[in-house]
Amino acid sequence: MPEKNKTEKSTPSTVKDSSVLKKFLRLSRTLQFAWFVGHVITLMASMFCFMSTNQALYRIAWLGVIESFGIITYQHYASKSKTSSEQKFTPQALLQNGDVLYFLLALMWFITPKFTLALVPYSFFSLFHVLIYCKSILLPEVFSLTAENSKVVSLITNFVRNFNERCMYWVGSMELNLFLFLALRALLWYPRSWIILLAYTLFIKIRFENSKYMQATFAQWRVRFDGAVSHPSIPPVLKRGYGKVKSLLIQISQFRLSKPQPAAASSASKEHSQKAN
Repeated sequence: MPEKNKTEKSTPSTVKDSSVLKKFLRLSRTLQFAWFVGHVITLMASMFCFMSTNQALYRIAWLGVIESFGIITYQHYASKSKTSSEQKFTPQALLQNGDVLYFLLALMWFITPKFTLALVPYSFFSLFHVLIYCKSILLPEVFSLTAENSKVVSLITNFVRNFNERCMYWVGSMELNLFLFLALRALLWYPRSWIILLAYTLFIKIRFENSKYMQATFAQWRVRFDGAVSHPSIPPVLKRGYGKVKSLLIQISQFRLSKPQPAAASSASKEHSQKAN
């Protein structure tokens, strides 16, 4: 009799554990879960990569990026009708798609010499995408946890709401700082540095055309440089040189490599986050 009672008491817990496992296994078969795993790999491998010089971790981090951005790009185009897809596959339209742009950039980083700082923007993307997936899909569907009955979900929701938008501006600033690092590496003749700088320059140009975050970053930098150059201690020669460079950049910004962005499509990472919901 005691053994029977013990079995009966443990049955509800066993059934619950089995139900959670079944829900998780069902969820793990989806393409969206594979997208989530890609971001987890990126986030974890990047964290360890920043603390070590392990080449394998660096490549694994980029494989996670390629997986996550590759899946979201595949979903974006595979779900379209044939006619719509043909229209979307023009070079300018592909460049306009931020997910495609970040996917291609990740491929470049994967096959070129190690540059750990390039993982920083992707790590921020992965952090928020992992959090969004957990609070919107994993925790509610597998563990029946929502913002109403779980403090963890509520904390994640508040964190994403308060910092997701700010993070996109930080990423824009980091990407411009990366450009300066790459320019310095090119001047020091690092292996393949000039090819990388050229590719990254095109990336920055296209992001400026389509991302309000990158445009805001350029505006902030322009104000800072204008203020610094206007100081009385700056020689007139440098001021004139700065003015010419600024005029040249303004002229370049008026030439578009991608089509004008529709109002419905905002930044790549914001769209990326919404697809996780």
